[in-house]
Amino acid sequence: MKLFLKKILFFVLPLLVIVIMMDFYLTNMNSLYKEKANGLAEHANEIEILILGNSHATYGVDPSSFSIFAFNIANVGQSIYFDKELTLQNLKKLTNLKYVLISLDYHSFYFSSQRGERNIWSYYGNGIKYPSDNYKKADISPFLFGYDPRVSFSLLKKDILNKWEFRDEDYFIDYDVELGVSLTDSTVKGYISFSGTEQNVFNTEYYINRIKGFDNLINSSTEKELVLNELGELISTLQSKGVKPILFSTPTFKEYNTFLDSSIINNNLIDSEILCKKYNMEFLDYSINHDFIKDEFFNPDHLNKKGAARFSRILDSRLKLYTN
Repeated sequence: MKLFLKKILFFVLPLLVIVIMMDFYLTNMNSLYKEKANGLAEHANEIEILILGNSHATYGVDPSSFSIFAFNIANVGQSIYFDKELTLQNLKKLTNLKYVLISLDYHSFYFSSQRGERNIWSYYGNGIKYPSDNYKKADISPFLFGYDPRVSFSLLKKDILNKWEFRDEDYFIDYDVELGVSLTDSTVKGYISFSGTEQNVFNTEYYINRIKGFDNLINSSTEKELVLNELGELISTLQSKGVKPILFSTPTFKEYNTFLDSSIINNNLIDSEILCKKYNMEFLDYSINHDFIKDEFFNPDHLNKKGAARFSRILDSRLKLYTN
């Protein structure tokens, strides 16, 4: 019996050590969620414009291009529910807040829970829980119950390789980023973006496949009413605090736009118009009609640094109309 127990211990102990080590690594790992949350806390009393949204706003709105202090709290795949909770969680600290820019995209009305593991990733980064999710196991072990083990090992591998590659550099990004974001860049006012243009994705096949993923999400969604209620709660709370919420959309590439479902676009516009009328607000819609060129996009539905800087100056000019 003792021999049997020793064999089990000999087998289990290395696995237990791996789990403990990975839990320690994942718990202490930096992320863009943490970067933004910490930056927001650090600059809370300076922020006059807060930028919300998913990846389109994450990469497409540059706070440094505004004439007053702006901060970008948008994140990849972030839903309006998390936009709302992030804002309300920090509203008391944002003592100088004047405007909140809320990004609305082709698919924004159709998901409240974030897809994949992003609810958990967001929770680890900023502490916000999605109501229907249980986080007890995720608190016990990020490796076993939070991040997918393949994702965990991938993050560790990339971290090690990046530290080795940039060992002689003054700095490199110490959190995971998407391809197209330079590892020698830095986050400024919650913002970091793509450099250059990914030329090989500007073609019909890519447009169709990319949009198909959004259409599948939209057509299978049962969360639209919930999302509209969440957005309404955010808007009404901001207005009650004397903060002006403004809806906006980032430009997407013109050739790509021709493959979007016109019925979905029309439904989105109807919903947006109802919101604007109900809350007496404006929707700055730059998604379809604009003069942005390929050189200002990283891929068909995300601006790069160059495009983001120009788009942000346009938004800044529109905001100035409210103060004149």
